[in-house]
Amino acid sequence: MIEQIKVYDIDGTIVCSQHRYRPDASGNNIDLPHWREHCTPEFIFQDTLLPMAEAYKSDLENPSIYVIIATARVCEENDANYQFIAEKLGKPDMFIHRGTDDNRGGAQLKIQAIKPLLNLKQFKNAIVHVYEDNLKYMQDLCQALNAIGHYIPSKQGL
Repeated sequence: MIEQIKVYDIDGTIVCSQHRYRPDASGNNIDLPHWREHCTPEFIFQDTLLPMAEAYKSDLENPSIYVIIATARVCEENDANYQFIAEKLGKPDMFIHRGTDDNRGGAQLKIQAIKPLLNLKQFKNAIVHVYEDNLKYMQDLCQALNAIGHYIPSKQGL
């Protein structure tokens, strides 16, 4: 029986991708063109694990916890992001990510993918935990999913 659903953001929460990240000119958003230029296997495999990755790995081993990675990264099936997760973190029960032509906000993307799960019988009484470095995303997710938020401060959480 699933007792908990744990939703982990990637960047700045369980993985440090600071070497690929920079804010835009306003300082309030990510510089997406720069980020996209650095989303190659060469740069992705330079990412490192943060301390929260140990909790993620531990949760993967617990059959009463359903583990989700939810990211605003653009990913394609079996790309370097998938490979990094499989090799460095371990595959989650569910991997939520942005598609190539998906322009939704990060919180909306995550909410729309997770909310339908909560109606499934096996998740009916599960407590949802959200681990996020973007405070606004965390608040939006917690409100929409009736979740417990765990804010992980980072330099990437804009």
